[in-house]
Amino acid sequence: MPLKLAGGLFRETFSTLRECGAGQDECVVYWAGPVDRPGRVDRVIHPVHLGRPGYYEIAAEWLNEIWFTLNSERIEIRAQVHTHRGLAFHSQLDDDFPFLQTAGFLSLVLPRFALGPVGLDGAYLVELTATGGWHELDPLSAIEGV
Repeated sequence: MPLKLAGGLFRETFSTLRECGAGQDECVVYWAGPVDRPGRVDRVIHPVHLGRPGYYEIAAEWLNEIWFTLNSERIEIRAQVHTHRGLAFHSQLDDDFPFLQTAGFLSLVLPRFALGPVGLDGAYLVELTATGGWHELDPLSAIEGV
């Protein structure tokens, strides 16, 4: 089932990634939506994190707190979206440390610190499988509302 992004959410994603990474560091956001509307994404969550040119690390305190927010607002994180300096791909760190270890979770990587045109050109999208591996998907087929 494709993710259905609310209007303006994709531009908001790019804006946040660009501002945070400043063309120098990786940045990450999470796409979330209502628990009772599978596939719907209506918010961008920008975690507290440390970004560097080759990786990012989420603050442990933020990770503890976000679970309370997700529960109280009845939302779930459906995808992680982050940047790479050059080409988009899923690194070993990306493979080993996704936000969720749940089959169907999506991970979208945007190239060039998201400084290119707003869109999916050069993007790399994978889905976590039931066996714990990653399966590449066509971003244009799997994400609506870009």
